[in-house]
Amino acid sequence: MINKEMMATFSFEVDKSEAPRLRAVLKALGVTKLKIKEDETKMTKEEFFDKLESARKQIKNGQSTTINSKEELETFFDSLWILR
Repeated sequence: MINKEMMATFSFEVDKSEAPRLRAVLKALGVTKLKIKEDETKMTKEEFFDKLESARKQIKNGQSTTINSKEELETFFDSLWILR
Protein backbone atom coordinates (compact mmCIF):
# COMPACT_ATOMS: atom_id res chain seq x y z
CA MET A 1 0.00 0.00 0.00
CA ILE A 2 1.35 3.41 -0.95
CA ASN A 3 1.10 6.24 1.56
CA LYS A 4 -0.43 9.13 -0.34
CA GLU A 5 0.30 11.71 2.33
CA MET A 6 3.71 13.10 3.04
CA MET A 7 4.77 15.80 5.44
CA ALA A 8 7.49 18.20 4.43
CA THR A 9 8.57 21.51 5.86
CA PHE A 10 9.84 24.34 3.69
CA SER A 11 11.01 27.85 4.40
CA PHE A 12 10.67 30.65 1.89
CA GLU A 13 11.85 34.20 2.06
CA VAL A 14 9.52 36.38 0.04
CA ASP A 15 8.41 39.95 0.06
CA LYS A 16 5.39 40.41 2.32
CA SER A 17 3.26 41.42 -0.66
CA GLU A 18 3.99 38.04 -2.34
CA ALA A 19 2.67 35.91 0.55
CA PRO A 20 -0.93 35.74 -0.80
CA ARG A 21 0.35 34.70 -4.23
CA LEU A 22 2.58 32.01 -2.72
CA ARG A 23 -0.36 30.74 -0.65
CA ALA A 24 -2.53 30.51 -3.80
CA VAL A 25 0.13 28.63 -5.77
CA LEU A 26 0.75 26.13 -2.99
CA LYS A 27 -2.98 25.53 -2.52
CA ALA A 28 -3.31 24.98 -6.28
CA LEU A 29 -0.55 22.37 -6.03
CA GLY A 30 -2.58 20.48 -3.45
CA VAL A 31 -1.07 21.67 -0.20
CA THR A 32 -3.68 20.94 2.46
CA LYS A 33 -2.05 22.54 5.51
CA LEU A 34 -0.27 25.83 5.13
CA LYS A 35 1.05 28.23 7.74
CA ILE A 36 2.59 31.51 6.68
CA LYS A 37 4.36 33.30 9.49
CA GLU A 38 5.87 36.74 9.34
CA ASP A 39 9.51 36.94 10.35
CA GLU A 40 9.77 38.76 13.65
CA THR A 41 13.53 39.26 13.44
CA LYS A 42 14.53 42.63 14.83
CA MET A 43 17.75 42.92 12.81
CA THR A 44 18.79 42.80 9.19
CA LYS A 45 20.97 40.05 7.75
CA GLU A 46 23.86 42.51 7.62
CA GLU A 47 23.47 43.33 11.31
CA PHE A 48 23.30 39.62 12.14
CA PHE A 49 26.51 38.83 10.24
CA ASP A 50 28.23 41.86 11.80
CA LYS A 51 27.34 40.53 15.27
CA LEU A 52 28.54 37.06 14.28
CA GLU A 53 31.87 38.45 13.08
CA SER A 54 32.23 40.48 16.28
CA ALA A 55 31.61 37.34 18.35
CA ARG A 56 34.23 35.43 16.36
CA LYS A 57 36.77 38.19 17.03
CA GLN A 58 35.95 38.12 20.76
CA ILE A 59 36.49 34.35 20.86
CA LYS A 60 39.77 34.70 18.97
CA ASN A 61 40.91 37.37 21.48
CA GLY A 62 40.02 35.17 24.46
CA GLN A 63 36.99 37.25 25.42
CA SER A 64 34.64 34.32 25.79
CA THR A 65 33.41 31.89 28.43
CA THR A 66 34.13 28.19 28.05
CA ILE A 67 31.71 25.84 29.78
CA ASN A 68 32.62 22.17 30.15
CA SER A 69 30.03 20.77 32.52
CA LYS A 70 26.48 21.10 33.72
CA GLU A 71 27.72 22.59 36.99
CA GLU A 72 29.73 25.25 35.15
CA LEU A 73 26.67 26.05 33.04
CA GLU A 74 24.49 26.46 36.13
CA THR A 75 27.12 28.69 37.76
CA PHE A 76 27.31 30.80 34.61
CA PHE A 77 23.52 31.21 34.44
CA ASP A 78 23.42 32.06 38.15
CA SER A 79 26.01 34.80 37.54
CA LEU A 80 23.79 36.32 34.86
CA TRP A 81 20.93 36.69 37.36
CA ILE A 82 23.23 38.63 39.67
CA LEU A 83 23.89 41.15 36.90
CA ARG A 84 20.20 42.04 36.56
